Amino acid sequence: MGNFNRALRRNESFIKLSAYLTQHGYSFEPSMAGKHPYVVVQLGEGKSVKFFFPSSAGDCRSADNCVSQIKRVIRQRLASNDNNARV
Repeated sequence: MGNFNRALRRNESFIKLSAYLTQHGYSFEPSMAGKHPYVVVQLGEGKSVKFFFPSSAGDCRSADNCVSQIKRVIRQRLASNDNNARV
């Protein structure tokens, strides 16, 4: 797990995602599934989101695109009445 945490600290997508989630008061837990890192974000009201992000940036917009995608996923998930909805 030490290598995973070290890799996350260098991952620009994770840095921007964690900054956004922390700034907006969402609790989250980073994890790894095979080759792909993800965060489980607790949204409250029994709702959560599992969001996969790239382990390496493809270009300079990659991290910004991750933040845009998590914003969209959170908005859709909070608008959904189904606690088990897949977004």
